[in-house]
Amino acid sequence: MSIYVVGSSKNTFLPLDGFRTKFLVDQKHEGDNIDFLNGFMCELTGLYYMWKHCTDDIVGLEHYRRYLCYNGAQPIPEAMARKLLETNDVLCTTVTYPYRTPVKKYLINNGKADATMNFITVLGAIYGKAYSDHCLNYINGDTHILGNMFIAKKELADKYCDYLFKAMTMYMASEAKYHRPLQPRICGYLSEFLFGAWVSWNGKRIYRLGLRMI
Repeated sequence: MSIYVVGSSKNTFLPLDGFRTKFLVDQKHEGDNIDFLNGFMCELTGLYYMWKHCTDDIVGLEHYRRYLCYNGAQPIPEAMARKLLETNDVLCTTVTYPYRTPVKKYLINNGKADATMNFITVLGAIYGKAYSDHCLNYINGDTHILGNMFIAKKELADKYCDYLFKAMTMYMASEAKYHRPLQPRICGYLSEFLFGAWVSWNGKRIYRLGLRMI
């Protein structure tokens, strides 16, 4: 089991246990990587590297200041994660907006609505209208999975990464074609708000963990 905890050399991490590894976005990485895209990808830079280089049976992603936890504040230990994945597919944490405010309104208020719709259009071109409609319905709900943070079996994570980075490559190409400059951090942002759409479309069982913020 291996969890990549993404941050930079300037950040302060919790003391990490044996299966959590720092992934520092301001350092160069050997082999297949997308370090040069970090300004747009954020934590996805670490996710991509984990996809291409980690061979552990269970993998996950956390942030230097956000950790998946149980019991209020304790980062989830390996034995518990393995046990939960016997009957669940994805361990994550969710955010539900107050007064049933749709995710779409949050995206509009933060200047990400146009980029989101462009990305969903690309998803429809790749995976069909039924899937893009599902994504639209998802952002009209009030809940999303926070921060691209999850723990899952490597096989499932690989399927998600194959889907995600194919879509991101086509999205960036589409934006370039129409001369639309990419916003900073936009790929990480979009994937965060649509990870739950992919999970629900594929009928994956979610176990909702708590969150420790640093």
